[in-house]
Amino acid sequence: MPNWFFQDPWWLILIKVVALFVILLVWTIFNVWYERRLVGKMQHRLGPIMNGPFGLGQALADGAKLLVKEDFRPKKADKVIFNLAPVLTAVAAFTCWTVIPFGGKVTMFGVETHLQVTDLPVAAVFILATASIGIYGIVLAGWAGNSTYSFLGSIRSTAQMISYEISMGLAMVGVFLMSGTMSTHEIVESQRETVSFFIPFINQEINFGLPAGTRCCCSRRSSST
Repeated sequence: MPNWFFQDPWWLILIKVVALFVILLVWTIFNVWYERRLVGKMQHRLGPIMNGPFGLGQALADGAKLLVKEDFRPKKADKVIFNLAPVLTAVAAFTCWTVIPFGGKVTMFGVETHLQVTDLPVAAVFILATASIGIYGIVLAGWAGNSTYSFLGSIRSTAQMISYEISMGLAMVGVFLMSGTMSTHEIVESQRETVSFFIPFINQEINFGLPAGTRCCCSRRSSST
């Protein structure tokens, strides 16, 4: 297991964390804008297409609306858990990205480092475990609302996400066997010496990609409802 991930100075780690947070937020904003513009063309909706250059005016208006929106909470809801649930899911989602490599070795402010916050000997398993923690946020949100319908909806979403995780986890086993490690950095580096994992494990790519995509869609649909 490489040691350089744990030798970065604290200020460099802080820069990496802030940069990762900003990149993910900008990426999310771009994805939302692109999806709304694409769907808007399919549905002939003028707002996401013609409101400002490239439909950016609609996105800015929606963002301003969310900032001044009333903080509504059901009357008999558990206040602490109701507010904690989305935070738990968001923290789990951001934490998964800390062990994902974005590039090789670079020099930042005179210090050699890798474009990755950190790495672990079991980083791939860490991603699956941390993502599973986000499921608790869905269950807690449905339970804290003190409503049978919201609780049943959260249980349904949880069952779907757990079933997707099973196939996603099994699809990663072949990668572990071929690379001989669970470190995300070493998995990427191992592909320099062997055939790209996409060729021998193309069926597992499908088994991983479909559940992952479906899970993201279900997560967004659950959060919107």
